[in-house]
Amino acid sequence: MKKTITLLLTLSLLLSLAACGGKEKAPSVDVNALYDSYSELLPEMFYPDDVTLLNFLGIDVEDCAQYKIAICAEGMRADEVWLIEAKDETALETLTQLAQIRIASKLDETVSYAPDQYLIVQKAQVLTNGLYLALLISPDVDTLKAGFEACFQ
Repeated sequence: MKKTITLLLTLSLLLSLAACGGKEKAPSVDVNALYDSYSELLPEMFYPDDVTLLNFLGIDVEDCAQYKIAICAEGMRADEVWLIEAKDETALETLTQLAQIRIASKLDETVSYAPDQYLIVQKAQVLTNGLYLALLISPDVDTLKAGFEACFQ
């Protein structure tokens, strides 16, 4: 409960700061700040470098205006978070396809050896708003989803 309250307070602060800007522009989200608001809900995470992102996930950082990608450092947990602002619509489409491929891959990985994690991956969310994309795999996916959606209200 404390984690949820902390997340909601942090998101309220982010929204308050965003409200100070002009209303004519599309919302601008700091993906690092959003990710930081998730920190209490996530286990220890690994942050792949640019080469690993390309080789392991297919993500070319040239397609990203900003990004934060985190994979659970514990091999037996499926938690993973992608928060990306794509550079354009074409890049967003590519990144969305990669996110769907990643979920399919994680389902294949977990179906036999980790049924509890398989259930978590089944509830994974790929969300987009404007040029922003979120891939959320977590037992707390609903709270993470609410945080992402709150950035655009």
